[in-house]
Amino acid sequence: MTRRLRLKQKKIFGSLTLPSFLIIFAKHCNRQSDYVKKAAMKSKLLFVLALTLRIHQTQAGPLVNGGFEAATNAATLNYQSLSPGATNIPGWTTTNAEITWDGPLIGLNPPLTSAQGSDFLDLTGTHDSAPYGAVVQTMGTAPSQLYQVSFEVGSDKYYDSYYTGTFSAPVVTVSLNGVAVFSATNDFPTLSNYWRTWNFGFIASATNTTLKFTGATSNRVAFIGLDNVIVTSGGPQTLIVLSTPAIANGQAQIPFTVTNGASSTFELLQSAQINGPWVTNSSAALVTNTLGFSYTFKVATAGSDEFYIVQSP
Repeated sequence: MTRRLRLKQKKIFGSLTLPSFLIIFAKHCNRQSDYVKKAAMKSKLLFVLALTLRIHQTQAGPLVNGGFEAATNAATLNYQSLSPGATNIPGWTTTNAEITWDGPLIGLNPPLTSAQGSDFLDLTGTHDSAPYGAVVQTMGTAPSQLYQVSFEVGSDKYYDSYYTGTFSAPVVTVSLNGVAVFSATNDFPTLSNYWRTWNFGFIASATNTTLKFTGATSNRVAFIGLDNVIVTSGGPQTLIVLSTPAIANGQAQIPFTVTNGASSTFELLQSAQINGPWVTNSSAALVTNTLGFSYTFKVATAGSDEFYIVQSP
């Protein structure tokens, strides 16, 4: 689980408001991470993440048919054009605009194939223009339970530059109960039939949660792929709350407390960019204030902007 922190000279920012179901982590890799809470300092600004968590176990999730498969499609489907309101795909309802449900015999040149299994979605449909299509599913959830969502977005250098001559990155936004909570952008202009996995997590607020994936690219493109949606429920978790940081004697002091569960191993990752690459800061000193409860990372500040993640491995 991770926390991010930014140091910047002489600027003040407000706090970040989280939706009621509380987003806990979001990152396009298999590392848990979360949103930031911003705290202003006298001479530098530190962007501090409000919570860190560590998953001890994973349980089967409530989502149905995240691979968009159907027994009759695996060997026969080239594609089906589905209008809003269609329920052809087991577990899912289409909305927003027309999409195509594509299979292994789609026969495109250059080819497009699924991220896993046989079938996948193209949220551009056959109309290839905004508004793009979406799919939605309501799943049973347990209030206060942590859930992790992963999914794959597809892009292609040929189809995503087909109309304009310039590559436009496919974008998929994810909504929970009608509130947009995550956005994934496949900005890979030199890659063909490329699928990238994206991850985020949330804590459910009700016995049912509606999950929606929408094509959201602003420009005209011919492919926004969606496949391999997985929702899992996390077991017991360790929550870490970061307090307001301080800067003294050329050091950033990053205090945090373990408020639920147990953990005594932490790492400080550092990057010059908010999206990484991240490198472990092996020189950071971890001070134990109260064993099992309160800790502080101390690290020398740099002259330029730096971003930090506190991670419980």
